[in-house]
Amino acid sequence: MTPSRPDHHPGAPDGGLGASPPGATWNGGVAAPFHLEPGASTRIRVQLAWHFPHRYVDFTQFGPARPEWGPTRFWLGNHYALAHADAVDVARTVESRWDELVERTSAWTSVLAGSSLPADAVEHLAAQAAFLRSPSCFRGADGRFFGFEGVNGASTLGHAGDVGGSCPLNCTHVWTYAQAVAALFPGLERSMRETEFDVMQAPDGSVPHRVIVPTYLPQLWDVRIGGPDEPALDGMLGAVLKTYREVRASGDLDWLRRYWPRVRRLVEHVRGRWDPSSSGVLRGIQPSTHDIDLCGVNPFIGSLWLAALRALEELALLMDEPEYAREHRELFDRGSAAYDELMWNGEYYQQVLEPGDDPTFQWETGCLADQLIGQWWAHQLDLGHVLPRENVVAALRSVVRHNLRRGFDGFEHPYRVFADGDDTGLLMCTWPSGGRPEVPTRYCDEVWTGSEYQVAAACLAEGLEDEGWAVLRGVWGRYDGRRRNPYNEIECGDHYVRAMAGWSVLTALTGARWNAVDGTLRLRLPDDGASWPITLGAAWGRVSRSGGLVVLDVLHGAAAVRRCELTSPGGAVVASAAAASDLTSSSEPLVVRLEPA
Repeated sequence: MTPSRPDHHPGAPDGGLGASPPGATWNGGVAAPFHLEPGASTRIRVQLAWHFPHRYVDFTQFGPARPEWGPTRFWLGNHYALAHADAVDVARTVESRWDELVERTSAWTSVLAGSSLPADAVEHLAAQAAFLRSPSCFRGADGRFFGFEGVNGASTLGHAGDVGGSCPLNCTHVWTYAQAVAALFPGLERSMRETEFDVMQAPDGSVPHRVIVPTYLPQLWDVRIGGPDEPALDGMLGAVLKTYREVRASGDLDWLRRYWPRVRRLVEHVRGRWDPSSSGVLRGIQPSTHDIDLCGVNPFIGSLWLAALRALEELALLMDEPEYAREHRELFDRGSAAYDELMWNGEYYQQVLEPGDDPTFQWETGCLADQLIGQWWAHQLDLGHVLPRENVVAALRSVVRHNLRRGFDGFEHPYRVFADGDDTGLLMCTWPSGGRPEVPTRYCDEVWTGSEYQVAAACLAEGLEDEGWAVLRGVWGRYDGRRRNPYNEIECGDHYVRAMAGWSVLTALTGARWNAVDGTLRLRLPDDGASWPITLGAAWGRVSRSGGLVVLDVLHGAAAVRRCELTSPGGAVVASAAAASDLTSSSEPLVVRLEPA
């Protein structure tokens, strides 16, 4: 009797029955023979190990065409390959450390899953780590951490195909949104700052928004870069903010001393080009993450500038330069007042063009979702309000009211579609009172998860619970696993790194502010019975409350917590406690006792 033919797949060879011919195979498998009695069960552990020491520049880099370089010519290597001799060594190491690795991994997942966070928040916060493990990110053999903007896929078919990394490499303006790497693996994030200042910074102090690899090749100085053409101003302002973030996370003032002169050169470049009169307001052509040049007085660049000035003040104080700190505090005060007066329209902050400005790709009277991105940064770094709080709150309410769309049937998408059907999503820009320019800002009709997260976190930080959760339910509803992958939020490519702004949601929910320089941890007072995960630079643990006691347990690493301050939703300190020694997984937890009401 002739055996029945299995299902035939297009492209598969004919005659796929019986043994495959020499040198070929129909399919492969790994078998682990075992016998089970009726009603019995067993567990089989299968390990897949690999070791690929070779990584090449097999992608087209930005900047001028370099046909003499050619693809795959330059070797980068993989840092992980240096830790093991080969795949067998990897397998042997994992087998010998299995119990330890499982225990450490389970401890972290238990802190998340066992917390008082809503189930969907746990799921999507856990998913933030997937971006790092995706092909969007890698670490070269020299130890430097690199990231594409994403992985080429369906959203990049029109311009880049669906193979390789999207938009190389270390794009400063996109990474200005990302917060997960700094929280989960701060050493990797700090590597990006070192690359920006050691490799990318140009002689004039500017920092191009992409790095050329290998890093010994000529960098993108005085050439057209692409996306946008000149160094992105928001990326350079982000470099200042991220430097302060890394210092707060590590407390490493020696590291800051090494890079402080480069930070100063960067700020001198920004001031010299965009604010030579020291008005506190940046004017002129302002290249941005929208892949176009912004102009006029606008809140996107403006709020980032104000936050960067406050960060610069704090950095200068750490470097014992009080006059430099005072100079930039005064510049901040002038700029904050001027931006508020120029841009506030009674409902939100709008763009104000100046005589001679080209309105092409601008938004003018529009309501931009990212208009307060600098305030979002300021909340995370404990810098206070960069614009009047009452206007910040009103503007955030306006963003959600005008830009959060429920249902996209019949909606026109001039560029890319990231929300459709009955989805809920936050549009990048709307014109609630009319006045949409003939050629508006390029991505105004798109929905970016990175922007949604920063708006949601900013709302939660200001106590706008309804608005913040409305945005989060929208993005998490789109990526709930039914139509879209919750571990793969897309923009210009899969696993798009801007979406790592999502980690700031945890910061906003818990009110966590960690400053390793003076050892101060500030937290919002948890509800009775609640617990939260907490990251403290290279350490992490759990904060929990039982009645009048709030307990901080460090479960991994060590943190020199000298004081823990508990705050009310309004930010006032309601209780505090000091610690005499570093907190570790083997030390006694830090306990804060609440005074009876």
